[in-house]
Amino acid sequence: MKDLIVNTALTNNEIAFFYTGQEGYILKSGNTTLLIDGFLTGTLAAPGIMWGRNYEAPIKPEELDFIDCVICSHDHSDHTDPNTLRGIVAVNDHAKFVMPAAYAKKTVDEYGIPEDRLIRAHEGETLTLGDFSVTPLASAHEELHTDENGDFFEMGYLLKTNGVTIYHSGDCCIYDGLKEKVGKVDIAMLPVNGRSYYKLKKNIIGNMTLEEACLFASEAEAKLFVPMHFDLFRTNSIPASWIPAAVEQYAPGMHYEIFTPGERYIYMK
Repeated sequence: MKDLIVNTALTNNEIAFFYTGQEGYILKSGNTTLLIDGFLTGTLAAPGIMWGRNYEAPIKPEELDFIDCVICSHDHSDHTDPNTLRGIVAVNDHAKFVMPAAYAKKTVDEYGIPEDRLIRAHEGETLTLGDFSVTPLASAHEELHTDENGDFFEMGYLLKTNGVTIYHSGDCCIYDGLKEKVGKVDIAMLPVNGRSYYKLKKNIIGNMTLEEACLFASEAEAKLFVPMHFDLFRTNSIPASWIPAAVEQYAPGMHYEIFTPGERYIYMK
């Protein structure tokens, strides 16, 4: 997968997406390559392993010496994975690491992120990361959670590059005001695994349902809907076969892409 990413040549009208699993994507535009929510370690599913992976990560942390920036949405290990972060730091001497300010210090003290390469994300404060501008927006992982300074523990990111606007929500439920923050986007990347009484009993904090994600993407007038968070863990998955029917029911005519691990997708504006 590394060779595929590095050797992908793009025009000014193209953005490349590479799926690493769960909500993990590598985005490439111009001369900049970003990793969002990379979870590139972990054990495969086996009897007695509740959080075993359904498939191997398609790329290893130690292959990411070329990444320019690593962005994380919240401090769950399938989004901010200490072993993935340590593996990248070991081989990459230039990448910046963007973390929600509420838990950023933990990534320095416990996860090995160099302080001088850490960028603390505050809601609404736009960052320039090479060919991308990135605006953090609060996400509600069932609820909005803040620290004593009012910084949010869970973030989504509004990314703009080459005239294209992408919203990667991280783990998120819809809350009053989110639509206004996000506005209109070209690409909506949203979780679809949902939430339920039974999941909460297992301490599985929920996300948008598939219906909600379709409706939200439609409200945002997305040209492309990317469903996320549906395939990695048996205990927190939904069948991919549900997605086409849901789009047809709740957002007829909207384009969508169901990624497979390691897949490359090139979006042309």
